[in-house]
Amino acid sequence: MLQSNYTRGQRGIKMYKLLIVDDEQIEREGMAHFIQWDKYDIQLCGTAWNGADALGKIQKDVPDIVLTDIKMPVMNGIELIQKLSETYRNIVVVVLSGYGEYEFTSQAMEYGIRHYILKPCDEDKIVAVMNDAKKEVDKRREYHTLKRELLPHAKEELFRRLLTGSRLSDDEIMALKKDFPANGDSYRLLAMKNEVSGFEYIEQFILGNILGEILQMATMPLFTYVDDMVIFAIDVCTDNSLSKAVERTLQEFARMKSKAIASAASLEGDISVAHELYKQLLYLFTMVDNKTDAGLLCYPTQNEAESNTYYFDFDRLKSSDRYDNILFEITLAMKKLQSIGLSNDEKQRIFEAFIVTWSSYVGSEKLKLLNIGGINSDESAITEMSRWIAETLNIYETGKEKERMEKILDVIYSNFDNTELNIQYIAKNILFMNEDYFGRVFIRNMHLKFSAYLEQSRIEMAKRLLEYNPDMRIAMLTELIGYPADGQYFSKTSERFVA
Repeated sequence: MLQSNYTRGQRGIKMYKLLIVDDEQIEREGMAHFIQWDKYDIQLCGTAWNGADALGKIQKDVPDIVLTDIKMPVMNGIELIQKLSETYRNIVVVVLSGYGEYEFTSQAMEYGIRHYILKPCDEDKIVAVMNDAKKEVDKRREYHTLKRELLPHAKEELFRRLLTGSRLSDDEIMALKKDFPANGDSYRLLAMKNEVSGFEYIEQFILGNILGEILQMATMPLFTYVDDMVIFAIDVCTDNSLSKAVERTLQEFARMKSKAIASAASLEGDISVAHELYKQLLYLFTMVDNKTDAGLLCYPTQNEAESNTYYFDFDRLKSSDRYDNILFEITLAMKKLQSIGLSNDEKQRIFEAFIVTWSSYVGSEKLKLLNIGGINSDESAITEMSRWIAETLNIYETGKEKERMEKILDVIYSNFDNTELNIQYIAKNILFMNEDYFGRVFIRNMHLKFSAYLEQSRIEMAKRLLEYNPDMRIAMLTELIGYPADGQYFSKTSERFVA
């Protein structure tokens, strides 16, 4: 509950409001009237004869200091201190105690009471303790002022840590949920992105203010800043209504500042999947080249995902009934990423976003996500991703030979661009198997010789890569699929397949 502000006396000096609580009328009135409180920068705001009477007066006029006796009828001093500690934590309590009341004073100490006046007492003793109480009032007010100033930034930092995958304590989660729509049970993330200069804090605040007003939210949405994005937690609404709200927000903002701003919105979720929703935003921004002209990017965009503009073919993956089909599709996606020269960090972000996308695409009620943070190569990413997808589709087959065949397929697609890839190379250098046994296992499971399977897969890969980028140079294409860079062998092989 909010505490009272300081008042100022006739001299313009800061005054501290005091309430005296004592059931002995003579003592109570004596302290109230015979001490010139204003001389000590203290304004007497009232007296009370017990704790209950005091609480009623505090509710009407909150003091800075309460001077209270211990033994009183109806509600004693300890009970009053307990109530104040629950609701009025800024009030500094000074306890009047007599000889033989050590049990009560020890209880008061448990509530953090530090200021005591031993009866009988005179004005000098009372004033000396009051001066200490005034200093504590100042310290508490300085602390709470600083806390109020820092609180928005503290919440921003917690929100940022939540989105980026840092582990928050239960207390931090509870504190943050209060500022989420629907107490964190149901919301969407909305990101606005400027890749040139990002956003200053005042710009983030203005965007949030405009957006909250247009969406008719009860309070300004919780927001934070990650890289060049300002991210808001907003009420759940349709893509269409959100798109219109974002358009109006950016129009209003453009009157004050001209910036090229892209926007993206996640699916609906609760606070436990905030990191996954954040990955959806990253995925959307990564997938579109001309972000600012694309309007609000909403997730998932299945029609766009089916287009060759994107790296993953979700429909082909979902309809896969064999492990090697999955390996092929994931390897193809990796080759697309390699062809446009993305860094390892950029590739990892795309694959992490895909993991979230895939979980939604296959209708998983709970996001059972694969952590690929520790995967340090394209080859291991292909294997880990493919095995995870196979698990989500339930197409794993049991048996020692089936497991061995899966390892063979992992090796093929992890070394797809190796020009020396053949039975001898795999059997001798990687799997340490007998070549004849390798060949028999392969034919028995794939119904095709290894050399024919590899050639067929490489030509199909080349065809799909050219669909993705018809202008891809032959030298790059052949390098990606494991043929010599001069392109002659690839030309002969592809002509034979076309024929």
